[in-house]
Amino acid sequence: MKTTLIAVALLLAPASAIAQSGGAAAGAVPNSFDRPAQAQSQPAPSAPTAPVVAATAPDIARSEEALRAVIAAAQGPGFDYSVFTDSLAAQIRQQADQVAPLVKGFGAVKTVAFERPEGEAHLFKVTFDNQVTEWVIGFDADDKIAALLFRPVES
Repeated sequence: MKTTLIAVALLLAPASAIAQSGGAAAGAVPNSFDRPAQAQSQPAPSAPTAPVVAATAPDIARSEEALRAVIAAAQGPGFDYSVFTDSLAAQIRQQADQVAPLVKGFGAVKTVAFERPEGEAHLFKVTFDNQVTEWVIGFDADDKIAALLFRPVES
């Protein structure tokens, strides 16, 4: 069965990185679904750096809360665009007429389970009455949703 990927938007790379690479944002981000994020080789830093810290429980809880709210809005009154970055809100507005009915068709949310970090974002498995899905959600420095991506899970 061929995988259908439904991307609301994926904007994890900073604008400066996108401009430098000359590519689209999705091309600058690790493939969040098909393989774990791989560390990119970088030159050794010239000065000591702070250790990388994995996502903490409050970060995961915040992501889950926001994801549940986005899903509830899509299945109910419609997206609350104020929770998204301006860029992501504009992209979601363009796709809302296709995405909202699709998410409504998934049925009620049964479970939301954190799977793993994806760079600075989080991957969740969301089980609905009629569909099992994977979602990636990430935030910018102002705590706005800057990345949102989902797809059905193949059985």
